Amino acid sequence: MDSPTLTFADQQAWEVWLEANGGTASGVWLRIAKRSAGEATVSYAQAIESALCHGWIDGQKQAESEHYWLQRFTPRTARSIWSRINKEKAEALIAAGRMRPAGLRAV
Repeated sequence: MDSPTLTFADQQAWEVWLEANGGTASGVWLRIAKRSAGEATVSYAQAIESALCHGWIDGQKQAESEHYWLQRFTPRTARSIWSRINKEKAEALIAAGRMRPAGLRAV
Protein backbone atom coordinates (compact mmCIF):
# COMPACT_ATOMS: atom_id res chain seq x y z
CA MET A 1 0.00 0.00 0.00
CA ASP A 2 1.41 3.34 -1.02
CA SER A 3 -0.63 5.44 1.41
CA PRO A 4 -0.48 5.41 5.20
CA THR A 5 -2.96 3.37 7.21
CA LEU A 6 -4.59 5.54 9.87
CA THR A 7 -6.97 4.77 12.73
CA PHE A 8 -9.12 7.42 14.40
CA ALA A 9 -11.10 6.92 17.58
CA ASP A 10 -13.95 9.12 16.39
CA GLN A 11 -15.24 11.42 13.67
CA GLN A 12 -13.75 14.51 15.26
CA ALA A 13 -10.22 13.06 15.14
CA TRP A 14 -10.67 12.17 11.43
CA GLU A 15 -11.89 15.71 10.71
CA VAL A 16 -8.92 17.24 12.55
CA TRP A 17 -6.60 15.14 10.37
CA LEU A 18 -8.45 16.13 7.18
CA GLU A 19 -8.31 19.82 8.13
CA ALA A 20 -4.55 19.62 8.72
CA ASN A 21 -3.57 17.24 5.90
CA GLY A 22 -6.41 17.15 3.37
CA GLY A 23 -4.82 19.71 1.09
CA THR A 24 -1.47 17.94 0.80
CA ALA A 25 -2.02 14.21 1.31
CA SER A 26 -2.64 12.03 -1.74
CA GLY A 27 -4.73 9.50 0.14
CA VAL A 28 -5.00 7.23 3.16
CA TRP A 29 -6.27 3.82 4.13
CA LEU A 30 -8.68 4.37 7.01
CA ARG A 31 -8.83 1.47 9.49
CA ILE A 32 -12.43 0.95 10.58
CA ALA A 33 -13.48 -1.42 13.35
CA LYS A 34 -16.15 -4.04 12.85
CA ARG A 35 -18.70 -4.43 15.63
CA SER A 36 -16.78 -7.48 16.91
CA ALA A 37 -13.56 -5.51 17.43
CA GLY A 38 -14.34 -4.29 20.92
CA GLU A 39 -12.75 -0.95 20.01
CA ALA A 40 -14.44 2.21 18.85
CA THR A 41 -13.22 3.87 15.67
CA VAL A 42 -14.78 6.34 13.28
CA SER A 43 -17.60 4.53 11.48
CA TYR A 44 -17.86 4.30 7.71
CA ALA A 45 -20.90 6.61 7.69
CA GLN A 46 -19.04 9.20 9.77
CA ALA A 47 -15.90 8.82 7.66
CA ILE A 48 -17.65 9.45 4.34
CA GLU A 49 -19.56 12.42 5.75
CA SER A 50 -16.33 14.03 6.97
CA ALA A 51 -14.52 13.19 3.74
CA LEU A 52 -17.22 14.90 1.65
CA CYS A 53 -16.98 17.98 3.88
CA HIS A 54 -13.28 18.22 3.06
CA GLY A 55 -13.41 17.40 -0.67
CA TRP A 56 -12.37 13.76 -0.30
CA ILE A 57 -14.08 10.58 -1.49
CA ASP A 58 -14.03 6.91 -0.59
CA GLY A 59 -12.66 4.25 -2.89
CA GLN A 60 -11.55 0.66 -2.48
CA LYS A 61 -12.39 -1.42 0.55
CA GLN A 62 -10.07 -4.17 1.81
CA ALA A 63 -10.29 -6.73 4.55
CA GLU A 64 -7.56 -6.28 7.15
CA SER A 65 -8.45 -8.80 9.85
CA GLU A 66 -11.46 -10.40 11.49
CA HIS A 67 -12.02 -7.20 13.49
CA TYR A 68 -11.04 -4.40 11.07
CA TRP A 69 -11.31 -3.39 7.44
CA LEU A 70 -9.56 -0.71 5.43
CA GLN A 71 -11.31 1.95 3.40
CA ARG A 72 -9.35 4.03 0.91
CA PHE A 73 -9.96 7.79 0.93
CA THR A 74 -8.45 10.25 -1.54
CA PRO A 75 -9.00 13.87 -2.53
CA ARG A 76 -11.77 14.22 -5.09
CA THR A 77 -10.49 15.14 -8.56
CA ALA A 78 -12.20 17.20 -11.25
CA ARG A 79 -13.00 13.92 -13.04
CA SER A 80 -14.57 12.28 -9.98
CA ILE A 81 -18.13 11.16 -10.61
CA TRP A 82 -20.72 12.14 -8.01
CA SER A 83 -23.10 9.33 -7.08
CA ARG A 84 -26.72 10.25 -6.38
CA ILE A 85 -26.26 9.30 -2.71
CA ASN A 86 -23.16 11.46 -2.30
CA LYS A 87 -24.86 14.38 -4.08
CA GLU A 88 -27.69 14.15 -1.56
CA LYS A 89 -25.25 13.91 1.34
CA ALA A 90 -23.30 16.92 0.07
CA GLU A 91 -26.49 18.97 -0.30
CA ALA A 92 -27.48 18.12 3.29
CA LEU A 93 -23.99 18.99 4.55
CA ILE A 94 -24.11 22.34 2.73
CA ALA A 95 -27.56 23.07 4.18
CA ALA A 96 -26.26 22.22 7.66
CA GLY A 97 -23.25 24.52 7.22
CA ARG A 98 -20.78 21.64 7.63
CA MET A 99 -18.96 21.87 4.29
CA ARG A 100 -15.41 23.17 4.49
CA PRO A 101 -13.88 25.34 1.72
CA ALA A 102 -12.19 22.33 0.07
CA GLY A 103 -15.48 20.45 0.07
CA LEU A 104 -17.33 23.37 -1.49
CA ARG A 105 -14.67 23.65 -4.22
CA ALA A 106 -15.18 19.98 -5.08
CA VAL A 107 -18.95 20.33 -5.56
